[in-house]
Amino acid sequence: PGDLPQPATVLPPIPPISPTATRATDLAKGPKSQPIPTPPEPDGELISPTDTEEFAANTLANAKAVGTLRVSNRTEHPVRVALLTKRSAEKSYGKPAHWDFAPGEGSGKGLMLSLEGELKVKQGDILVVFAQDGSRRYWGPYVTGETASPAWNTKAGEWQLVVQP
Repeated sequence: PGDLPQPATVLPPIPPISPTATRATDLAKGPKSQPIPTPPEPDGELISPTDTEEFAANTLANAKAVGTLRVSNRTEHPVRVALLTKRSAEKSYGKPAHWDFAPGEGSGKGLMLSLEGELKVKQGDILVVFAQDGSRRYWGPYVTGETASPAWNTKAGEWQLVVQP
């Protein structure tokens, strides 16, 4: 029996793995999340994106408006709001900025965004919202004064972006 192959090397046993997400089906389902309670309605400060006609009229009629930016995350996802500001030159944009929101953060009245300098949003600025939980969801792109969102709130003198599921 000299022409038989040599016995295989015996490997040490594989140590047990933590029970957290060990099966392929567990990994495919993703992390389990807790439901987020429905946030209370805003006190009339935020413009509702469901009022399409009023929403579009407020935004497009005030396309040249310049003001601050208020964001409301009404989703169950942590999100990043990215802003690319348009410079005065026609096809030029400034340095991008971003803000991170927890699920449901600012869902009532929204949160005013700020930078080290004064943040003023104007026509042509671009906003995109990305989920930060690996779900690959995104909202936008939104072009201030050209798309229905963000909406201009004349009373408050601000642009308002409501991120909804």
